[in-house]
This record gives sequence, structure tokens and C-alpha cells, in this order.
Amino acid sequence: MSLALPSAVVLLANIHYPNSGNMKHEPSQWLQTNVKDIDPASRQLLETYSGISSEEVVPHVLSIRNKAFALYPWPCIGQMRFLRLSLASYPAYTGILERLRSDPSSMFLDLGCCFGQDIRKLFIDGIKPDQLVGLDLVPEFNTLSYELFRDTPRLHYEFHALDILDDSADWSILENRFDVLHLTSFLHIWNWEGQVKAALRIVSFTKPGSTLVGSSLGSGVGGEFPNLEGTGTNFRQSEETFQKFWLEVGEKTHTRWDVKTIFKAMESTQMNMNQDWAEPTMGILIFEVTRAE
Repeated sequence: MSLALPSAVVLLANIHYPNSGNMKHEPSQWLQTNVKDIDPASRQLLETYSGISSEEVVPHVLSIRNKAFALYPWPCIGQMRFLRLSLASYPAYTGILERLRSDPSSMFLDLGCCFGQDIRKLFIDGIKPDQLVGLDLVPEFNTLSYELFRDTPRLHYEFHALDILDDSADWSILENRFDVLHLTSFLHIWNWEGQVKAALRIVSFTKPGSTLVGSSLGSGVGGEFPNLEGTGTNFRQSEETFQKFWLEVGEKTHTRWDVKTIFKAMESTQMNMNQDWAEPTMGILIFEVTRAE
């Protein structure tokens, strides 16, 4: 089933790769230096929520961006996409707010939460901090997020620094807990096998009725393509392959999933078409996946 795409939706090719030290390409190519402004919704968040003056926003963000890029030189950080409010742009957002507001016991998990901007948007929109949980490979991003948003005194949410593929980690604290899970720019990190392994872990965090919302770098044809590191491949899902993907995950976990998707070429993918990991049908796949049983 296809999703309707609102005109204001923010679809991003935030191409995250954990092993940035193994990158084949020079990371400095991702560092945007001529930054005149940032995404309007992110600017509004920093001015109204964080109390940062209009003229201070860009230098403040660049200062934090440069610290983060020095740690992990990922394209989404260097190209200033790390601040955008993806979750609020999805068709499911209104329903997510209603679900979390109506049931204070319902829980939200942001996978690959990075700077926690989507968590803060939920907080601003009335969701209680004890309903919000973040998971990211890089704990320094969470630390920097409080420096970025200047909200240490008023926002405290549960955060876990874990590798989703780490079989030795204790995952019991996250199992069977979450009603809504956010996965923007997450699954596309891996090849098919890696995505299946990540999804099996994610399924363990869910319960019947849970909804997964997000987007990934995709392909109009679907398949394995060279990854950013130049060390292997990542699988870029099409609408058809994503249906098959959740059938396989469902069979392996004895669950059933209703899958809604839309695929579209976007400006954020076109800007990277000159890269050797690009391919002509590259675009963004938005998805809303609900556990039916």
C-alpha cells in the first residue's frame, strides 16, 4: 500500500555509517562551508524553544556541527541535514501525537536519534519526557544535543548508547516496550542481511499494534549498491522489496506487519548523484509499518 505524500514532508538522505574511520573517500568533501542559514523549522525551534537569538543561530549550530563532524564525519552532519525535523513531516505524525497524548503509558523510541531533535519536537508538542527514549551508537551526540538546544535544566529523557547489531549487549530494558518507533536514515546503513538482523532486534522492542515510522535511502529498482565507505554494499529498498523484507522479518519473528510506503526522488539525493555509490533511480523511501500480530 502506498502512502500519500504531503507537500511539506522532509525526506532526507542522511547517510549514516558507523565505521567512519574506514571511509574510502576524504570526509572533508562532506563539510559544507558556505552555510548562510539552516532549515527554517530547525531555526524556529532554536529561537523559540532554546531562546537563541536570530543572529546567533547559524554560528551556534556551526560550532556544534564542527564538534560532531570531528567525531564522526558523516554526510548528514557535514551537509547540515542533521537538524531537520523528519518525524513531524511524515503523514503519520498527527496520529502519533494523538496516540502518545491519549495514553500516558505509551512509549516512543527514536532509533539513531543523533541530536534528539525529533524527541524535542515531541516534547514541545506535549509529550511527557518519561514517554520518550533515544537510542544511538554515539553517546557524544546526546551530550552535544544539550549544548545545542540549551535545555539541560528542563528536559531529561531515557537514552541508551548501543549498537543495534551487538548481540552481547543487554537489550532487555528495551524489549516489548514501545508503541511508536522512529527509524529515519537508519536501515539503509546495511546490506540486506544486516537490515534483517537490525529489524529482528527492533521487532523485539515492539508489541502487537506498534508502529514503525521513518524513511531510508532507497532505489526505484531495489538492490545492493556500493556503500559510502567503499568497503561493501548497502541494500536500497524499493516499495516492492520493502514488502518482501517485512514478510521475511515476520516469518523469522512469528509476527505479521502491514506495510505502507511511498518512494520519491528528492533534492537531497540529487545533490549526491555524482558520487560513485549513486545510481540513477536513487531516492527516498518513506514507510509506516504496523505490527498486526
